[in-house]
Amino acid sequence: MKSFFIILFALGLASSAAAIPADSTVLKHLYDRVINFSEEKLDSITFYANFIEHESETIGFSKGKILAQRLKGLHADLTGNYEDAIGYFLYTLSTSREGHYVEYEISALSDLAIVYTEIKQPEKAKEVYLECLQLTEKNGEKSAIISGYSNIGAIYNILNNTDSALYYLTAARRLSQENNHTETLPFIYNNLGNVYFKRKEYQKALEYFWLNKNLHDVTQSQADLWVDHLNIGDCYLEMGKYDSATKYCQSALDISTMLGSKSKEADAYALMAKLHERLGNYKKAFDYQRQWYKIDTALVNESSGRTIAEMQERFHARDREKQNQLLVAQVSQEKLRNRYLSYQTLAAAIIGALIGGLLLVYRRANRKLKEVNQVIGKQKEKLAALNQEKNSLISIVSHDLSSPFASIAMWSHLIEEEKNFSPEQKNALRKIRESAQNGERLIRNILDIEKKGTSLEELDLEETNLVAFVSHVVNEHMEIAQAKSIELHMPRTAEIFLMTDHSLMRRILENLLSNAIKFSPPGKNVWVDIEEVDNMVEIAVTDEGPGITETEKKLLFTKYTQLSSRPTAGESSTGLGLSIVKRLVNELNGKISFDSEIGKGTRFCVQFEK
Repeated sequence: MKSFFIILFALGLASSAAAIPADSTVLKHLYDRVINFSEEKLDSITFYANFIEHESETIGFSKGKILAQRLKGLHADLTGNYEDAIGYFLYTLSTSREGHYVEYEISALSDLAIVYTEIKQPEKAKEVYLECLQLTEKNGEKSAIISGYSNIGAIYNILNNTDSALYYLTAARRLSQENNHTETLPFIYNNLGNVYFKRKEYQKALEYFWLNKNLHDVTQSQADLWVDHLNIGDCYLEMGKYDSATKYCQSALDISTMLGSKSKEADAYALMAKLHERLGNYKKAFDYQRQWYKIDTALVNESSGRTIAEMQERFHARDREKQNQLLVAQVSQEKLRNRYLSYQTLAAAIIGALIGGLLLVYRRANRKLKEVNQVIGKQKEKLAALNQEKNSLISIVSHDLSSPFASIAMWSHLIEEEKNFSPEQKNALRKIRESAQNGERLIRNILDIEKKGTSLEELDLEETNLVAFVSHVVNEHMEIAQAKSIELHMPRTAEIFLMTDHSLMRRILENLLSNAIKFSPPGKNVWVDIEEVDNMVEIAVTDEGPGITETEKKLLFTKYTQLSSRPTAGESSTGLGLSIVKRLVNELNGKISFDSEIGKGTRFCVQFEK
């Protein structure tokens, strides 16, 4: 689905600047008109940006440089040149702050957040949007507050926080209607549709997208209609109405090609690949996926990511330099103030040396405490920045690695459609597909364990015959165990029922079983037992592996921990499995424990309340 973000302070109409003499008012009105241009008027954006810059220098209009640079950033953004776009927007942000132009500072922050969203850095976008919203609420301008609420709602939806998204979007809609700001409603409707789409309430999402399409059929804005057709096509696709989905998906692709927008083409190709995969046209799906990947990777690649990070660092370096200069001035002022306080202290010492001495000790201790707090605050900021860099790296890795694995799986489907394969060839195809699936599973594990919270997934609880469920999972691992001559022992308990989430419970069992088989020598046994103890249900997996040392027991559930014991048949081990199990057990409100003895094996036990 395509989200809409509102660019702040982009209202107003004016006649062409070339028709009347240029002054600051004319240039401002011209800028207000041009900032609304879409991809259909790219050449005009560049022309008017240069015109405003030149005329501003001629008449000494200091804000003109900011307006021109922002228009150039808009042109770079619309053409997919995100490095230049961020450069222009950082310039407008820095210059606006220097001149104390709060309204332009808000606009620059909004522009930067939109670009961060487009280059797949939603956490960074949320950080900038929240800073922008804080300034906007302090400034008190209603239309800007409405835009801010709509934008932060859209970014929360991208981050899968639909409750927060609905909170801000509902507030934006209420303010828009109360203050008669109808021009912002299409953006709000679009983002509300995206939230309900993410919640899989497709009919409700479709209603909002049709509201927008009816409005844009009148204005005939091709850029707006592209978003409408893309969203409507995606809804029909998820609802299983493939004829309607094909019509609107193809229309979205045609419009993006006509507009010449690479980012819009990439989104349209991705949706076409999804459509043809659902239809079983794997060859077409692969072709569209390849075209999407070619454009999307070109728009956001490692090189551009580094360049963008360097620009951000240069901007922050300038800010730090200014802050350092301010701190130097404050230090000088503090020295003078301390000297004055010292004179006062000496005077007070004449009256009472003891009282003066105590006050001096207190003052020094208080100053030291402030210095320590400042150091702690700066360290927290550095840690937050490092964590953001880590999250961005994980996002890029998942983007660059998941597509090749998906392509391998899709090609295996295409090849398998051929009928004249020998059993050995079919077995080879099956192994190729399993390898691709294992690669994708590894990526999901890395992303899974790096999640910030443990409640990002909605639980789907249902009454489960736990003995039958666990036995089924154990059966799935029989072939792997037999390959190592390991005997798997099934649960011997009668029926036990538990209210649980099948998906999370399966992942817990698969990780524990996989580890038990992986670290057990050939010819050994692995037992899986289930029993009821008081009001608890216990599931235990016991192996005859090498056991765990006392030192390593303390690190067992931490991320990326590599133990001294190695898999006995050369299997791969990422050190993620048990940390994932710990998180999933916590998410089901359970407990996990283990007993291990060197040379005799290990027993893992998970407990859940009935």
